[in-house]
Amino acid sequence: MLQLNKVRTWLLLIVLLNAISVSNAYAESLYGTAADPFETDRVGLTREWIVQLPFDSDRYRLNQIDVGRWMVVAQSEDGLVHAVRAGSGETTEANKPPPGILLWSTPLGLPKDSLQSAGIDRDLVTINRDMSTFGIDSRTGSIFWKRRLPSPSSSGSFPVGDWVYVPLLDKTMYRLPVNPYRNPDSSDKEGGGDSKKNSSSQAGLDPVRLKSHGLIEQQPLQFGDGVIWCTENGRLTAIEPAEEGWERHEFFLRDNPNGPVAVHGTVVFAATEKGELARFEDASGGLRLTWRFLLETGLHPNQKRPQLMVHDEILLVSLGEEGIAAHQSSTGERLWKTPLQADFLACIGSHLWCYDTQNRITAIRLKDGIEDAWLCPGPFTIPVTNRSSERLILASPRGLLASLRPRVVENKNFAVQPSAPSLDTKTNVSNVEKEALSETPETILPAQEPEKTSTEKPMQEEKDKPFNFFGK
Repeated sequence: MLQLNKVRTWLLLIVLLNAISVSNAYAESLYGTAADPFETDRVGLTREWIVQLPFDSDRYRLNQIDVGRWMVVAQSEDGLVHAVRAGSGETTEANKPPPGILLWSTPLGLPKDSLQSAGIDRDLVTINRDMSTFGIDSRTGSIFWKRRLPSPSSSGSFPVGDWVYVPLLDKTMYRLPVNPYRNPDSSDKEGGGDSKKNSSSQAGLDPVRLKSHGLIEQQPLQFGDGVIWCTENGRLTAIEPAEEGWERHEFFLRDNPNGPVAVHGTVVFAATEKGELARFEDASGGLRLTWRFLLETGLHPNQKRPQLMVHDEILLVSLGEEGIAAHQSSTGERLWKTPLQADFLACIGSHLWCYDTQNRITAIRLKDGIEDAWLCPGPFTIPVTNRSSERLILASPRGLLASLRPRVVENKNFAVQPSAPSLDTKTNVSNVEKEALSETPETILPAQEPEKTSTEKPMQEEKDKPFNFFGK
């Protein structure tokens, strides 16, 4: 009996030591990394949330992460789809889950299936698996509908308005209704006389196959109130609602696109394999070419596909081995170029954050392209591009997700004081000082003295100014 108690005691000690070692390993894995609050504070960011996705991370890995305006959708190799509430502003919405909450995890398909980008809308998330497309309720994670495809999908589906667009390998675009159970007649009555908005309802709920005149390798994108896509041979196609039905506009790039196009409202940017950069705008007669720019070097098709990102009238272009370039989005003028090779992550404030080839998360100043700050990725080795908000989304293969947002400096003591000296000297005197001066008129100073008192505390005025976290 005594020997049995000793065995139990040793087993208990082993379990406790293992638990302590695991907790220490988890703590050390985040120390000094991009998810460390002290490190994020050093570069002017703050950790908004961090969450571990519930799946078997010992046998499977996190493979596909897509960021939308309202949520982050992650797909793991075991067939699960996870949704995490994302933040887009400084304050959370009323009666909405706070950012960082795991909304749902839904099993979808078999393990080790090929994963494509998810289409994220406020009410619906679309996922392609094998020969089917799934519509998932974004609030609950329940499968709203499932549609068998006539051909395998070539890229991720995307919901726009009342329709879901699915690119197929047979060089067609399959259009499905977002809500196949709604009554189109009742929707017309509710819509009133706005025929442009109700054109999708008048078209019925039957799926439609649109000829794309080429294989679509990238996910369709929203283009105003419609949708736009680009084929592998460089044909841009935009489908927009019109007064009666739909209008189709096309433009041929005269070369194969080297990577996905970028859309900003009703403006489209595209790069070709010959190293040409072009901008298109929506016009009454279709897509109108605004400008072309030669990128000084041809992008070989075997190189890594370049990325395009638009932020504050600046177009960022990754040039592969040539580095990163910035252009004025309105004119195409080259602003700067840096030899840094990296994947774009997000634009936050005045900086572009990217994942470089040296396994660092690097911040580049948008005004001149100078590297300004660095973070160690640690376990977050999956580059996640976020074009929906000023958030840096971190992801690890074992299912750890984190969000970094800009740090906000608030000082309540000086919140009511102006950031610069006022021209009116009377406004620089507090109410208490005014009362004291009114009670003792003999202590009133000359007219030049109030200006002197307003500059006697320069440190208070410096604290009111925006703090430069990068020290430059």
